[in-house]
Amino acid sequence: MADESSATTSELEETFARAANHLQTMVSSLDSGQLLAFYGLYKQATIGVCDTARPSWYQTQAKYKWEAWKALGDMSKEVAMNNYISAITKLDPDWEQEAKIGSKSWNAVSSLLKTDIELSDAEKTLLDWVKDGNDKKVWEILSTYSTSLNVPGEDGMMPIHWAADRGHLPTIKCLIENGANVDAQDESGQTALHYAASCGHADVVKYLLSIGAKLLQDNDGFTPKDIADKDLIAMF
Repeated sequence: MADESSATTSELEETFARAANHLQTMVSSLDSGQLLAFYGLYKQATIGVCDTARPSWYQTQAKYKWEAWKALGDMSKEVAMNNYISAITKLDPDWEQEAKIGSKSWNAVSSLLKTDIELSDAEKTLLDWVKDGNDKKVWEILSTYSTSLNVPGEDGMMPIHWAADRGHLPTIKCLIENGANVDAQDESGQTALHYAASCGHADVVKYLLSIGAKLLQDNDGFTPKDIADKDLIAMF
């Protein structure tokens, strides 16, 4: 009996995973309300009851996503999976026939490429789009799927560090509003403000300071002001 129950759960999880993957092909046809509903169900199905703190006031998108998840209360993971699958089926009755079995899962994030090989759009991950400064793609991904923005990659950097290093202000705003920690430190103790200040990205520095970014010390004891481009020192 236990084996039968386990098999049923496994089948449900596999169907749910295929449905979540198929949602990628439907994003452009869905409105924000539908995307938020799918986000809430996805979080409930994969993590369970929402037990995280309400995002800060300036994290607009993160707040909407948190509310969509929180609204599901104590719904079980199994019910959330079934509701997610039912919602996909209602929008696209033939989705299971269209879905490619065994296709790459959306949640599998590739390791950071250490070469200059040109990637096709289909091969790019969230981090690749962040580095490209394509805020439209970043918004599209984060409004549909849950992914941690505060976990460092193999290089010790998080998406917000890359965006600050490249000076991509719209992308930084997108990351912040979706839950990225403005004061997150890389393996060297440097924050996004360190990167923006040292690279001379005045607009990024101005924005980060406006939302309360702290002048934290890195592992060598330097604050963003200490390593700022000489033309930006007056901003601190």
